[in-house]
Amino acid sequence: MQPRELVSRDEREEFREVFMEFFPRLRSFFRNAGFQTADAEDLSQTALWTVYKSRGQFRGEGNFDAWVYTIARNVARDEWRRRGRGTEVEPVEEAPDESPSAEEVAVDRQDLSRTVAALQKLPARMRACLLLHVQQGLSYGEVARRLSLSLPTVKVQIWNARRRLKDLLKGDP
Repeated sequence: MQPRELVSRDEREEFREVFMEFFPRLRSFFRNAGFQTADAEDLSQTALWTVYKSRGQFRGEGNFDAWVYTIARNVARDEWRRRGRGTEVEPVEEAPDESPSAEEVAVDRQDLSRTVAALQKLPARMRACLLLHVQQGLSYGEVARRLSLSLPTVKVQIWNARRRLKDLLKGDP
């Protein structure tokens, strides 16, 4: 006699799709809530495990995304409490929309213009390594593969790019 599967293959495949869709989104949610990357990944898995276990409670009457994010908010709140932050800190609640002043916008634009100008002064390979790592979020190894460079070369290029940018931005009023 064969053991009966508790969860059908179709259900597992369906949940795999949910996991693939929501894991990156929840990881970003938890990172924005103030958790470190590793913790955000663990909490994303915890939230998705809760979604999986509770899937029978979702009756399709509301928005599935909202239901998943409600679970994620509860997981984050529980984790903050577990860490001893208490209920006075609610890191997952949205802050009121506070638009920056015209002066702040002007300063930000000026800073951005200075940064772009400083980036343009970097040698092309150095700039490419830095932008792929910082802007695209690629690891040093991924940058090395993408640009056909050695890993030590990429590390040195990024280190030098950061040092040069700092010097260029410090010296440019």
